[in-house]
Amino acid sequence: MKLPLYLLLAWSAVASAAEQPNGFLGILWGASPEEAKRILQKRPGIVFPENADDYRIEFTGGTFAGQPAAKWVIEFPERKFASASVTLKIDGDPSSIYKEFRNQLVAKYGSSTSEKNASGSSGSKRTPGATHMAVWKFRPSMKNNASVLISAELSGAGEDSPGIITIKYMNETLTGAAVAGGKPAAKPGQPVVKKDDL
Repeated sequence: MKLPLYLLLAWSAVASAAEQPNGFLGILWGASPEEAKRILQKRPGIVFPENADDYRIEFTGGTFAGQPAAKWVIEFPERKFASASVTLKIDGDPSSIYKEFRNQLVAKYGSSTSEKNASGSSGSKRTPGATHMAVWKFRPSMKNNASVLISAELSGAGEDSPGIITIKYMNETLTGAAVAGGKPAAKPGQPVVKKDDL
């Protein structure tokens, strides 16, 4: 009787340690474009384009986690904040910076859900010139009914290229990005496999 209680407590501790993010840089999922702009304009060095629309905004400048940012993209399907990505300017060794980002994400969210290199095989070995990606996937829970994904990607790092690091946060529930074959993913609570198809 005590063993299941200990397992439940251990699982609860692990689950609470890896709580999914409720947004990006203080912008809550579902926020309006105006709210997101207001929050981001407080960050030093960020420059918004004059012709930004209400569904996708690309901008430059500022820093992310202490690294200079080359490009930011924030998206608002149905005018609700749903995803953000930041591509970094590389000041130093891209592989080391990627590894540091990955380690910081592991420290905050636990082990990544998956890791892939350019060949599509799993593993953490970094090959020069290849793409390396670590992904953290947060499923809907009783506390938060959204499916959220975080990815850290290093692409093109090699002898001829400094490489590009992109960090992305995405609320898949709001974007409808949890797609399989171009179709939206099942809503939480809806079976993924339909009996009629079996």
